[in-house]
Amino acid sequence: MTRVSATTTHRRPHLGGLLAVAAVCIAAAGCMGSWAMRGTRIGYNKSVSHTASQEMLLNIVRMRYGETPTFLDMPSVVSQTEASMIGAGAQDAATQGLVEGTFNLRDRPTITYSPRTGDDMAASLIKALKAEAILDIAPGNDTRIFLMAFVDSINGVRNSPLATSPASRVLEGNDEYRHGVDLFVGLQNRGAVKMRVAELEENPHGSPLPAKHLIATDLLAAAENDYVFQMAGDQAVLLERSRFLAMAINPESVDAADVQELAEIFRLEPGRRAYRVKSQEDDEVDLNAEPSSDEQPMVLDSVETPPAVVNADGIEILPTPGPMVGESASGPNAASATPRDILSINVRSGYQVLAFLSKGVDVPESHVSRCVAPMYKSLDGRPFDGHQLTNGLFRVCVQKHRPLWSDTAVYYRGHWFYIAQDDVQSRATLNYVKLVIDIRSEAGETAVLTLPVN
Repeated sequence: MTRVSATTTHRRPHLGGLLAVAAVCIAAAGCMGSWAMRGTRIGYNKSVSHTASQEMLLNIVRMRYGETPTFLDMPSVVSQTEASMIGAGAQDAATQGLVEGTFNLRDRPTITYSPRTGDDMAASLIKALKAEAILDIAPGNDTRIFLMAFVDSINGVRNSPLATSPASRVLEGNDEYRHGVDLFVGLQNRGAVKMRVAELEENPHGSPLPAKHLIATDLLAAAENDYVFQMAGDQAVLLERSRFLAMAINPESVDAADVQELAEIFRLEPGRRAYRVKSQEDDEVDLNAEPSSDEQPMVLDSVETPPAVVNADGIEILPTPGPMVGESASGPNAASATPRDILSINVRSGYQVLAFLSKGVDVPESHVSRCVAPMYKSLDGRPFDGHQLTNGLFRVCVQKHRPLWSDTAVYYRGHWFYIAQDDVQSRATLNYVKLVIDIRSEAGETAVLTLPVN
C-alpha cells in the first residue's frame, strides 16, 4: 500500500482565490487515475518478471537436490487507487482568506495466486513436446537452447538422457551430440539448412481407376480431404497428401564439408536435399518383422547340469555355473545404424528439462560431503562433473552471502544461488525455458488464493 499525505495552508486576498484553489484540488483528484497508472504499471511488470525468474531458478536448484519443482502462478493483480481530500476555508478579514487541507493517495493491490497442479502441471511439465515445435523457434541461439535443453537424442545420438532425472547418480557425456548441434546452428545461421513444411503424395488408396471416368467433382472432393489423383497413362491412382516437417539443405551446400559431417554424426544419407523430421515416439515398430542378418535375437543355450556332489559332512556342493552363450537383442544403435532419410528427434518434457539444467548448479562442498546434494559418476565409476553437460548453456553459482551484482538470486539451504551478472547465456536459457513451460501451462483452472495487500 502506498499512501501519500500532504497538508497545505494558503492565504488569499479574496474569497475568489479560495474557490479557485478548491476547484484545482478537485480537478487534480479526478486526474489521479492516469497518474496512478504511470506510477504503478511498470513497477508491477518488473516485479512479476523478476519473481517469475526467481521461481524458475529456485525450482532448478531444488531439482539439483533431488526435490520436486513447485509453481505458484499469479493470474491477476488488481490495483485500486484511492484519492481523498479534507479541507477547510475561512475569511480572516475583508481582504484576507485562509485555505487549509489534507490530500491522501492510497494504492491497495489484490494479488491472486494459483498453485499449478493436476492437468495444469501435466500440461506444462510432464507431457513432452513434439519435434514440430522446432519450426516455431527462432534460428540462432534459441535453436541451440532448444536442441541442447529440450532434445534427448537425434537418430540415436544421445544428449545424456540419464541426466533428465533428479535422482540420477550416473551420467554420460554428450560431446558428440553437442558437436552436431554446433554444426547445425552454424549451417542454419548461414542459410545452408532450414526447417520447412513439405508435402508428399504417398499411401495409395484403393485400386487404380480408368482416368476417363474421373470428373471435376471427384478431383475437388479428393482435394478437400487432402487426397490427389495421380495419372499414369490411362489409369488414375488416389494418393494421400501429407504435410510434414522437413530439414531442407540448400542445393549449393549439399556437398559442403560441414553438411557431410552433420550427416555423418546424425546417421543421415549423404547427398540428399531434404530429410523428414519426426518425433521418435511416432516411429512405428513392427513386432512381427524378422531380424536382419546383423541383428539376431537373444538365444540362451541350454547348459547341462552335472550330478550333485556331496562332501564328507553330507552337504551338497553346487556346481560352478557354466557360461551361457547369448546374443544381444538390441537393434541398430547410434554407432551402427544404417544411414536414414529421417531425422528422428526424441523431445523432453519440461520436468526433464529442469532436471537436465540442474546439473549446471554449483553446490557447496559441505553439502556434497554430507550427501545433502548428490555426487555424479560416469558409466565406468569415475567422478563426473555435471557442468560439462550444460557448459556454455547454463550455470548457477553459489556463495554464503547475498551477491551484490546479481538480481537473479534465491536463498536456499543457507546459501545464495545466483546467475552471474555477466552470464547473458544462462539468463537467456532460464527465461526461454520459463517461456516455453508457461505457454504450455493452463493457469487459472485450479483453485486460487486471493490475498489483499494492506
